[in-house]
Amino acid sequence: MNCPEPGALLAGLLAAIQEAAPQATFTAADAAARPEVVQRGFRFLTAAYSVVWVILAVYLLTLSIRQRRLAQQIRRLRERLGL
Repeated sequence: MNCPEPGALLAGLLAAIQEAAPQATFTAADAAARPEVVQRGFRFLTAAYSVVWVILAVYLLTLSIRQRRLAQQIRRLRERLGL
């Protein structure tokens, strides 16, 4: 089985995406003429980043709690074994 070159694979993938994606109709001139659309986009972007950071913080907090519990269990096991 032949493995395609990464460059050719990437070029084919980008071409397929461009063909499948609808053409962008919102240009820089439209953004200047309609700042409320840009403002709404920034609100969505800010909300998305906030959600990602909250999820990451909860995940790290959960890992920290689990690590602390495991360290306590290891300490108790060592005490039982006399190590």
